[in-house]
Amino acid sequence: MLKKAFLFGLMFILFQSFGTASGKDARTIITEVEKILTLENIDSIQKMIVYRKDDSVRPYEMRVITSGKEKAFAEILEPPREKGRQMLKLGDVVWSYLPSVKKSIRVSGRGSFMGGDFENNDVLRLDLINDYQSKILEESSNYYILGLQGKDLSLSYAKIRLWVTKGDSQPTKQEYFTINDQLIKSTVYENIRNFSGLKRPSTLVMQSALSPKEKTILEIIKLEHGVKNPDSRFTRNELGK
Repeated sequence: MLKKAFLFGLMFILFQSFGTASGKDARTIITEVEKILTLENIDSIQKMIVYRKDDSVRPYEMRVITSGKEKAFAEILEPPREKGRQMLKLGDVVWSYLPSVKKSIRVSGRGSFMGGDFENNDVLRLDLINDYQSKILEESSNYYILGLQGKDLSLSYAKIRLWVTKGDSQPTKQEYFTINDQLIKSTVYENIRNFSGLKRPSTLVMQSALSPKEKTILEIIKLEHGVKNPDSRFTRNELGK
């Protein structure tokens, strides 16, 4: 009996040691996801379709470029009535240029991007590593489910739940919650493509949890990765040019 108990205990210790050595911690997983989702030094063409509860459908085409982690720029190319509208993010500050009045104004990073379900921070930059504390909530043979807790109340989302595939660290779904654990909306990541050597989802579907008829689909049409963009593009004085 003692011999069996000893062998069982030894097997348990070895199993636990192997699991710890081969597994990943939450920060490592989030870092790998960030490399996929937070694209640095890119020049891209993206399409966005906004569906509203009044059954209206608003399609957009835009160019999005970034320089490092702190600078991001978006310009609407279509439809004609919105052409020339621009957004600029410098660190935590977001500017919007309105061609109709030829003026740039400071806006909130938590504001809706072009009236859709994505916020300005979602499109221009969402920092999962530095803005959130993360932990593994569940683990299966194929997925990690992570819980992210915002470090302060100024963030767009107080809490996030993230599904990540093992092996390639591809995100498949995110759910966003208030501080009181109310589900606000969710994102489903689809259609993984290879962009300049980087595999990532090319389609993001943001679905409102408060209004089931409202959702926004964002699709990457073209993306060049590793582009070195001139810093002059990322200044407020360049908006509207």
